[in-house]
Amino acid sequence: MRTRTRRLAMTALAALATLATYAAGTGPAAAAAVPMPAAPRLLEPLKPCTYDGAPAGARCGTVEVPLDRANPRRGTTRVGFAFLPRRDQSQPSLGTVVPNPGGPGAPASRFVNYAGLLAPLLDRRDLLLVDPRGIGLSEQITCKALTDPRAGFSHPKLVAAIGACGRELGSEAGLYGSAAVADDIDAVRQTLGLDRLDLWGDSYGTYLMTVYAARHSEHVQSVVLSGSYPIAFDTFGRDRLDAGLRAIHLICARTRSCDGQAVMRDLERVAARLRSHPVRFTVATGSRTFQATLDEAALASVVYTRGERSLSAALPSALANAAAGDLDPLKRLASLVMLDVAGLTQNPAFNAPTFAAVMCHDYPRAFRYQDPPAVRSADYRRALSELGPTAFGPFSAAGWTAAGFEGADLCIDWPNDPTAGAPVATGRPLPDVPVLVLSGDLDANTPPGAGRETAAQFPHAIFAEVANAGHTPSGDPCALPLAIGFVKTLTADPQACLRTGTPPPVPGRAAVSAAQLPSARAAATPAVRRALGLVGATAEDLVQQNGVVRAWGAADGLRGGRYAADTATPGAITLTAVRVVRDASVSGTLAPGAGQQLIGTLRLSGPGVAPGRLQVRIALGTGAGHATGTLSGHAVDLDFQLEGGR
Repeated sequence: MRTRTRRLAMTALAALATLATYAAGTGPAAAAAVPMPAAPRLLEPLKPCTYDGAPAGARCGTVEVPLDRANPRRGTTRVGFAFLPRRDQSQPSLGTVVPNPGGPGAPASRFVNYAGLLAPLLDRRDLLLVDPRGIGLSEQITCKALTDPRAGFSHPKLVAAIGACGRELGSEAGLYGSAAVADDIDAVRQTLGLDRLDLWGDSYGTYLMTVYAARHSEHVQSVVLSGSYPIAFDTFGRDRLDAGLRAIHLICARTRSCDGQAVMRDLERVAARLRSHPVRFTVATGSRTFQATLDEAALASVVYTRGERSLSAALPSALANAAAGDLDPLKRLASLVMLDVAGLTQNPAFNAPTFAAVMCHDYPRAFRYQDPPAVRSADYRRALSELGPTAFGPFSAAGWTAAGFEGADLCIDWPNDPTAGAPVATGRPLPDVPVLVLSGDLDANTPPGAGRETAAQFPHAIFAEVANAGHTPSGDPCALPLAIGFVKTLTADPQACLRTGTPPPVPGRAAVSAAQLPSARAAATPAVRRALGLVGATAEDLVQQNGVVRAWGAADGLRGGRYAADTATPGAITLTAVRVVRDASVSGTLAPGAGQQLIGTLRLSGPGVAPGRLQVRIALGTGAGHATGTLSGHAVDLDFQLEGGR
């Protein structure tokens, strides 16, 4: 992690400086002074970027900075960046856009296509993508403890893995906080001779850019914060719980597909049941099988959703199934959240140790690192109990605080770090720089309330809530031009996106038997239409699991069977006895076709469906399709329409 040669050189220079001090007769006190950090320097001239996804025309470089600016003797670390010059070189630059995609742990260089997202700004503005220390193009840090995906399937295992990572990092665990990263960004700015920065933060990037604005306001031209949270946020996530419940109510009211109050009753009933009777199940991905538990914490993680609005929309029907005794749909949603967390330990574009190091250094907590484990735990439980028994309804305190959001007890095993604390003093206004804060009104990760608190930190920030948007709404069709316009003009209409967008669709309750599936519309017998309805439901299930298959190589069917990436045909997925209902299964292969279609050959079997073999083509957007083949020995060749589109 450290540049050893640089550290040795600095040590030698420090020794020479000590000898010179004694020779000058100024005494030991002067000799003990910590040397000032050296000015940042470019390690070599900029070169064309060669990493996957690099913007065309971007040039990459590396700046050497002190590992610990309070003690430069500890050596240096390397901070990598990509610089994309403005398209119009005939006129002076209007500034430099500096975005960060969040995490913490996500590299700006490749986690988001910022060159595409921010293209309207890049005629007259340069783009600077700085990877925070420890990540991506910068000198990376590693922790063996956070390479085990099993940590994503158990809150206690995740807490233990984070603590073990801190012990692996040792004395350097506290050197990756947001203040150090903000100063690194400024070191790159200084090295490149830039002045006016337009900061653009998504998710954790909002926190980081707030810290930069506080520490280097003289170089800030504008700030866009999308999916934002304040420096002093609630470590117990009560605002996130409120936002998760609010998102369900809003989706139900806007789609008219569910009754928000009925969903809340189901949620309370299912949470109580899982609190006393958790259910063990397995999640199979690729060549691995993980043991998981559907308990109150797993349900809480689905309500939290990390701001993913499609999960909020899927929850009402899953809860209705669960309240009736069918837990399979809820297991599916919980497994998607677990796999998402576990996937961060396997994703080469994400640095989990940096996530832990920033969270455990910067964020609020209800215990002190200098205390032994027993005292930490007692203080944490005491702080929870002081909030009262109903603070997290319909969840218990233990259930909600294990939902997976930053804070709570995730860092309770982190080693003692005397430097840990908020990177910006709380309780006083931040510099008066132009700021636009965007919050999706369906976001339970960085809720609108947190966005308002973020805006309130600045004297004259503009807060804009974005209807029907989830986490980090900067890509929203209304919010993106609003933010682009703000960077150009430093003005924005805070009401512009209050009535825009469309809510995510709410699926119906999952069928248990094939007879309960919506039949396809077609000029055919009821048995054929039911079989086509099974094909449509299986295709819909595959679409929901597609991301898991791409990330892990395989995924489970809703009620059994397996999806797996077909190694012989790029993009194709093999289905092995996939069951979306209990009395019928589908096997075969589906692959993407032209115009957002799925095409393939499928075998249908089981007592609930007419058996046979079909070649199918399904348009994913409209649900229109065509099928040829045989069912129950009879030839089939017809067009069909799936209910609601698939």
